[in-house]
Amino acid sequence: MGCRILKKHLRFDPTFFLLIAYILLDGGIAGLLLFVTVVLLHELAHVLVAKKFGYRLESFSLSPYGASLNYKEKIFEPKEELLVAIAGPFVNIMLATVLVSLWWAFPSLYSFTNLFVKESYLFALFNLLPCYPLDGGRVATAILQNIVSRERAIKIVSVLNLVFAGFLFVMFIISCFIDFNPTFALGAIFLVLSLISTNSQSKYKMVSRFDKKLKNFSKCKFVYIKKSTSLAKIASKIDSSKFTIFVITLDGKTLFMDEEKILKLSLKYPLTLSIGEVLNLISRK
Repeated sequence: MGCRILKKHLRFDPTFFLLIAYILLDGGIAGLLLFVTVVLLHELAHVLVAKKFGYRLESFSLSPYGASLNYKEKIFEPKEELLVAIAGPFVNIMLATVLVSLWWAFPSLYSFTNLFVKESYLFALFNLLPCYPLDGGRVATAILQNIVSRERAIKIVSVLNLVFAGFLFVMFIISCFIDFNPTFALGAIFLVLSLISTNSQSKYKMVSRFDKKLKNFSKCKFVYIKKSTSLAKIASKIDSSKFTIFVITLDGKTLFMDEEKILKLSLKYPLTLSIGEVLNLISRK
């Protein structure tokens, strides 16, 4: 099942080939195959956990800093986004730790698996940096969405990309005088490049949910919601094949909102806020 998912949805970011070239020069074909195995296990964990929550994968693109995953049907709820994000590093760390524990019983395994263990730990730790769209950045974004909007959360976390990129570049300069290590420079470059990818990715993820064929607009779906319903729950009711209209009763008045309006609100306000709270905030402005 996992292989079918990857074959159907896997794409490659052009910058990913720059990393492949570096790995080939540094570790050859064996090093490349090892790295790709670690990355695919990592990303497959994301895909399967997201599917468990009911998110339908649209596509994902492998890139130097991991993968950009796009999902149909729903906007991520903060808790679910956190669990999906942490799944990749967890699998890398778990598999590496299991292998390390086996070294005690089967010492001969060390020579065959030590590089896999090293790659798994390093890849997991790099992805846990609180930089968007790395997994650590997605975890931070999910947590911040409890107090600020998703757009603001991503902007806050994106600042950390520059902070860590600067730190890695400084480490590269230091390594030039002690023990030359170009990996620091590559890490800094990839964190900066990820900011460019973040801008295009975020727009594509949201717009794609409303990219419906014109003939489907004849099918309309009405959804009645309470004022206590969160933005995340409302967004999850958007139908990918029908045009969704939300009906809200607030203070004796009946309001109608289309899915585009819900999308704009979900980007501007924390997803944990109820629609009633959001409308009260709007009325105060």
